Amino acid sequence: MSQPNPNETAFRRMNAVDPVWAGMCRLGSLPGLERRVILHAGPAHTAFDAIPVAVRNSLVNVVLREGWAPDEASALDLLAKGGIAIEPAQDHAVFIPLAGAAGPSAQLIAVGDRTTGRAAYSPLNEGMALCTRLGILHPDLPRHLRWLDEELAPWIADRLAASPLPLFPLLREAIAREDDCHSRTLAGSELLVAALLQRGAADEAVTAFLAAAPAFALNVWMAMCGLIAGAAEGVPDATLVTHAGGNGVQFGFRLAGDPGRWHLAPAPAIRGDTDPRLTDAAPLPALGDSAIVDVMGLGGQILASAAPVRAALAAHLPPDALTRPAQFLHGPLDGFGSPAATDAARVQATGQGPVILLGMIDGSGRHGRVGGGCVATSAADFTTGR
Repeated sequence: MSQPNPNETAFRRMNAVDPVWAGMCRLGSLPGLERRVILHAGPAHTAFDAIPVAVRNSLVNVVLREGWAPDEASALDLLAKGGIAIEPAQDHAVFIPLAGAAGPSAQLIAVGDRTTGRAAYSPLNEGMALCTRLGILHPDLPRHLRWLDEELAPWIADRLAASPLPLFPLLREAIAREDDCHSRTLAGSELLVAALLQRGAADEAVTAFLAAAPAFALNVWMAMCGLIAGAAEGVPDATLVTHAGGNGVQFGFRLAGDPGRWHLAPAPAIRGDTDPRLTDAAPLPALGDSAIVDVMGLGGQILASAAPVRAALAAHLPPDALTRPAQFLHGPLDGFGSPAATDAARVQATGQGPVILLGMIDGSGRHGRVGGGCVATSAADFTTGR
């Protein structure tokens, strides 16, 4: 009798996941995280001095939110001296966007699998201004993080307490309304907010925040994609990608058949338009754990149904943007209604990798988001053993 194909086995595990927004949970309640630790996107940084300024700013904001230092200078000194552990979020099944960061007090979106009880996590989307994902320093940002944890998160938890929120039906509706579920999440955000509000009204502050948070769904989709991808971990010899992200210096990915090991490459530059008023902006290369959305088959892989995104990025997309997913995605995922799961071996064989849609963050930490664009990955970005 022939042995089952490892990737078929891994993909069947992915396809069996039934994701629901199960609730909220404190980061410090996850195994091994009730300590002085801050999680960041992408693979581990090689040294503190190698961390981009924008990401350091976010680490400082978290130190201040946690109350570990009285001011920015003291927070930076504490971090530089190693007084706080700095670790990749994905090593703990947490997925953080762009230059973001999260500490033990952060309330996380918990997306669970109704089939197995496994879960993956992401911080709440912070809105559009006071955001760690933007890599900025602002005196009001730590206070805003506390509001998210102490006001918005409990309101959401109450809405989900009676029963979790199934995600696939909302995802498919968002895609039908031209979301790619990464760069554009307008419909998904509206659908998720409406589903929560159907379970109970919000006060004025929560209502105003949700009405002005068009990217609210992104963090939910990140945790969902991370949960699905992670189901394949531990299948020997499987080459489906289970983790992916950039830290602004390196891009990394992990494989189902090689769990726990990051394979690294230089973070690729993002092709896109920057704000012409910001002549001194220097956008960082690929940054953030949201790459998991694209690697799983959404984002840059469903541009055929996301005309607004296609139009906005027309000058920067590769000519084969609509056909290249067939080169490396393993097969149709029932919950998506479309092909899913990047196979790193097929990327290496064909030279074609996923198109990853990304915001462009100013590396100096002064300007925040300075544009948006894409990375058309290649075999060089998905080479193992580095």
